[in-house]
Amino acid sequence: MKYKIGEVSRILNIPIDTIRYLEKKNIVNPSKDSNNYRFYEAWDINFLTEYKKFRSFDFSVPEVEEILHSDNLENFIGRISKRQKYFEDKLKYYTFLKQKNQKYLDSLNNIKKNLWKCSFTECPSIYYFIHRFNYKYAGKEKFDGLFETWLNYFPFIDTIVEMQLDAVMNRDTNNNYEWGFSIKKKYADAFNIPLNSDKVNHVKSTQSVYTVICAGEKGSFSLKLLNKALEFIEDNGCELAGNVIGNLLARVHEPNGYFRYIEVWLPVKKIDKF
Repeated sequence: MKYKIGEVSRILNIPIDTIRYLEKKNIVNPSKDSNNYRFYEAWDINFLTEYKKFRSFDFSVPEVEEILHSDNLENFIGRISKRQKYFEDKLKYYTFLKQKNQKYLDSLNNIKKNLWKCSFTECPSIYYFIHRFNYKYAGKEKFDGLFETWLNYFPFIDTIVEMQLDAVMNRDTNNNYEWGFSIKKKYADAFNIPLNSDKVNHVKSTQSVYTVICAGEKGSFSLKLLNKALEFIEDNGCELAGNVIGNLLARVHEPNGYFRYIEVWLPVKKIDKF
């Protein structure tokens, strides 16, 4: 029995335009009558069914065309074997992504609880590099491809702000800060993200004060947003012991304006009174 293209479209739930496209890509080759109308037999529909099957394996259209019209049994087995490695890599990716997203979700759910509140904790161990100084980006050529490489690994890359110790201590007259990208070592190891550049810095886990700060509209970010945390440090007999590291959690729009929530870690040490 022969079927018109519209009937095939309804049978397989494939748009007519897609069926025509697949003909151009040599997936299916229907017969045509004297008026150039296409007719599809069960044989042709089999190829379209197989197309849907192998596309569900994430094979590209050219790969499906090779499977359907070129592969012998050995090549076909080899192709499916390689697909197994592809799925294993995908599983690893999404396993890590699920973990990363859960931690991110936990941080987002705790924003209101931690906003302007301070507590002692260990800062996470991270690797990072700086690409923006205040409002000026460094030229990408200075990073030997590092910038572009790390961009490819979102969402495992976070947006980091670094506030130098000297600038923080002189925040009434100095509002310099730096932005960049950061990543935890386990993600870098899992996906072979380069950490060996001399542009990549390492923050070791150390005793810190943790808080969440909030900046508003453009130009509102200020080192003075750390005032409450610095008061907390002083009140607890400690002092700032290094550069402050922050992680941008969210940019959101509320009825009363634009908000940027940033979690920060301020490294501390006890003041020696003697």
